Amino acid sequence: MSERSSGRPTDPRGGSRGGSRGGPSGRPPRAGTQRPRNRLPPRGDPSRRLGVTLLAIIFVLTLFGGRLVQLQGMESGTYGKLASQERDRAIALPALRGSITGANGQVLAMTVETYTVYADPLTMTSSKLTDAAEQQQVANAMAGPLGMTSAAILNLIQHPTSPQYVVLANGISAQVGNQITALNLPGIAMTPSYARSYPDGDIAANIIGFTGTDNGVLKGGAGLELEDNALLAGQPGSEQVQTSNQGQPIPLAGSSIKPAVNGSDLRLTIVPALQYAAEQACAKQVAKTKASNCTVVIIQPKTGHVLAMAQWPTFNPSTITSASQATDIPVQNVFQPGSTAKVITASAAFEHGGQTPMSAYTIPAEIVEGGQVIQDAEWAPGERYTIAGIIAHSSNIGMSQVANHISEQTQYDYLKAFGLGQTTGIGLPGESAGLLPPVSQWSADTRYTLSFGQGVAATAIQMAEVYATIANGGVRVQPTLIEGTTNSAGKYTPSAPGATRRVIQAKTASELLQILQQVPAVDAEGDQPWGIIPGYAIAAKTGTSQEAGPHCALCEYGASYIGMAPGNDPQLVIAVNVQNPRKDGYYGDVVAGPVFYQVAKDALATLDIPPDGAVPAKVRLNAP
Repeated sequence: MSERSSGRPTDPRGGSRGGSRGGPSGRPPRAGTQRPRNRLPPRGDPSRRLGVTLLAIIFVLTLFGGRLVQLQGMESGTYGKLASQERDRAIALPALRGSITGANGQVLAMTVETYTVYADPLTMTSSKLTDAAEQQQVANAMAGPLGMTSAAILNLIQHPTSPQYVVLANGISAQVGNQITALNLPGIAMTPSYARSYPDGDIAANIIGFTGTDNGVLKGGAGLELEDNALLAGQPGSEQVQTSNQGQPIPLAGSSIKPAVNGSDLRLTIVPALQYAAEQACAKQVAKTKASNCTVVIIQPKTGHVLAMAQWPTFNPSTITSASQATDIPVQNVFQPGSTAKVITASAAFEHGGQTPMSAYTIPAEIVEGGQVIQDAEWAPGERYTIAGIIAHSSNIGMSQVANHISEQTQYDYLKAFGLGQTTGIGLPGESAGLLPPVSQWSADTRYTLSFGQGVAATAIQMAEVYATIANGGVRVQPTLIEGTTNSAGKYTPSAPGATRRVIQAKTASELLQILQQVPAVDAEGDQPWGIIPGYAIAAKTGTSQEAGPHCALCEYGASYIGMAPGNDPQLVIAVNVQNPRKDGYYGDVVAGPVFYQVAKDALATLDIPPDGAVPAKVRLNAP
C-alpha cells in the first residue's frame, strides 16, 4: 500500500509520527497549539554534594584557626597588655609637702590633712533615706560640723551634681572629720586630701608665698613655695593594683608599690618676732602718712642672713589665688634711692679720685652741671663742707662736685660693684635687677644725678646690701633666706655660706662708717632723733627721692633711712623705705626715721645685743 493510501506519514527512524506525538486519542494537536514537555531534573551525585560541604567547613575552620593563631601568637602581647590595662589600675600616693619654719623653729607653713565631704544619693536610696523628713535630719546633723545652713545642705542632697556624687564641703579639718564620722550618717562619706596651713596668718607672707593645687597636688604659686617647690613637694609614689569589674581593688591579687618620698623642710634665717615687729611698724607708718607702701629689711652683714624682710601692705597666703596679688615689694618693686646712694660715689672718689673724707668743698646756693640745675633741700650762705660733711648733711651740690673727680666709667663700675643693676641672688621669684643705664646711654647730667641717687632704680634688698657691704669692712656677702634643710629621713643640712666679694677697701669702709655715725646727731639737731639709741653708736644715712607717679614725672616722693648697729662693729643693717607718703611730710628722716627707731630697738632687744657704750667717732664736717 502506498503512503498516500495509508493516511500517516512515516517517521524516518521507524514508526508513525502521529503515534509518537499525537494526544491520547491519537489525534494530532490543533493548529497553533504546542504541548509542553514533561521532564524530571537529573538527580545529583551525593558524593559530590558531600565534598562541597566538607570543603566549605574546612575553609571556615581555616579562617577560625588563622585568626586564633593571629590572636594567640602574633598579637598575643598586644591583647595581653590591653587586658592588663583593663584589670590594673595605678593609685597615686601623694607625698607630704615639707614645712617652712623660722630661725627659731617656729612653724610658718605646714601641710595638714583635710577631707572632702560628699553625699552619695545611691547609698541614701539603698538605705531608704528617701523620705524628706529623714533627709532633713541628715542636713540638720551636718550643719554644725560643716558650718553651713541645713537648707543649703538639704538642697545639695536633693539636687546632686550626679546620681552618684555631690560635694558638700572641701578642706574640712581632721577634727571636723572625726565629728562627722562619729555621726554615722547613711550616704555621707569623706575622702582625705592635703591642704597648706599658715599658722601665723600673713606674717612673712611675701617671703613664704602661697600654694595652689594641680590635679589635687599642692604646688607653689609665689615666694619660697614657688622657688623651692621641687624641694618642698618631694616625689609622689604610686600603687599598682588589680581591680574588679566594679573598679574595686581585688584582695590578695597582688600589687606593686612605689613609695612616695616626702618633701624636705626649709629652715629660714627669718626671726618671726622681728618680722612681725617690722610689719607692724610699717603698717602704723603707712596709716599715719597715707603712704603707698613701706618695707623693712634686716640683714646680718657678716653672714648675709636676712632676719626680716617686711612689707605693708601684705596679703593672706591662705586665701590668695593669684601670683599677681602676691607682690614681694622688697625684691620686686624699685625706687630711686636718693641720698642713701651718695656713699657709692664717695667710695669711688676716695679710691680713684684722690679725695679723702676731709677734702673740702664750698657749697653755693645752686650749681649747673650738664645743663641740670642742682640744689639742696636746705642751704645757708657760706656753707663749706668736707666730704664727710657733704654726706652727713646730705648735700646734692657737694656730691655733684665730688663726682667730677672720677670718670663716668669708674662711677658706673662702683654702682655695679655695690650690686645695683643686678639681682642679689636671694632666691625669690620675680626679683628685679633694678635700673642702671650703661655709660653709653648717659646724658650730660647723668653722672651728677647718679651721685645723689637720682636716675637709678634699686630694690629694698639691694640698698640693704649696699650698707651691709660697708658694715662688713667692704666685703659683700650674698644675702640668703635659707638657713638649712631637713630631708624626709630627718637629716638636717645647713646651707652653704653665701658667696663673698670685696667691693671696697677696708680703709674706705671704716672711713664711711665713721662718717655715717655723724648723721644721727645732725638729724637730732633738726628734731629728728631717730638714730639716737642710748648705749649704741648708730651709723645711718637718710634719703629723699623724687619718684615717677602713674600720671606724672617725679611728682611723688620716696623716704629712706638705713642704719647700722652697733655703729663700731655692726651686727645688723636695718633698711627702711616708705613710698609716696602724702601726709605729715616726705623727708627720709621724718617719715622713715620713726620706723627705723622702733625696729632697731626691737631688734637689739630681741637678739640680745647689749649696748657697747660706744660713742660716734669725731669727724670734722665743716671745712675751714
